[in-house]
Amino acid sequence: MKKVLFTILMIVFSVSAMRAQSHGVMKFAGPSTFGVAAMDAWQDNDNDTILFQMNSTSDADITIPAMFYKAMNLTIPSFTIHGAQFSMDYTTRNATFAEQTFEETVVVDGDEKQIKGTSFSAFYNHAEKVFELQMVISYGKMPFPVTYSVKATYVSPDTGIASLPSPLKGGSQGYNLSGMHLNTNTLPLREGQGVGLRGIYIINGKKMLVR
Repeated sequence: MKKVLFTILMIVFSVSAMRAQSHGVMKFAGPSTFGVAAMDAWQDNDNDTILFQMNSTSDADITIPAMFYKAMNLTIPSFTIHGAQFSMDYTTRNATFAEQTFEETVVVDGDEKQIKGTSFSAFYNHAEKVFELQMVISYGKMPFPVTYSVKATYVSPDTGIASLPSPLKGGSQGYNLSGMHLNTNTLPLREGQGVGLRGIYIINGKKMLVR
């Protein structure tokens, strides 16, 4: 009985902590890649924003940003995957979305278009505040499915960004307070000095004032 009660308390604590951290919706920002695998045509994006909202201890809504595919001059609109199923480790507070499928409908210029996910999986690492997602989708009458993957870091509603993804070139990590990547050629050389930059930035995990 004590073990069951402890497990219930751990579940409540874990879910409450995750919801409190994000005020209901967790925002993640980071680089993504998408394209048509059949054509070996890929496109990288510096920064995509993913929204992750827990509905319960086993399902969540995940909002994907719009994707503009330059090779086809086509935009796949932003959409939400509703009721994505996950399992939670109540010790680590990690959430694992095993491979699954989904179907969503979006309205574009008054017309309904179908988005079908033939493969979807994701993983939330609570300790590192990182959300990783991979999926294969078909959109409307597109002749080929699109593969999309993203590795994004939790964006704090209070400070702009809580932690940083992998280092940029040269070993420097640079972001503005909105969580956007800095071009490595314009990273400040030291506090108070930068190339074409003014304001407050997060460089290698520390706030810097660039004048």
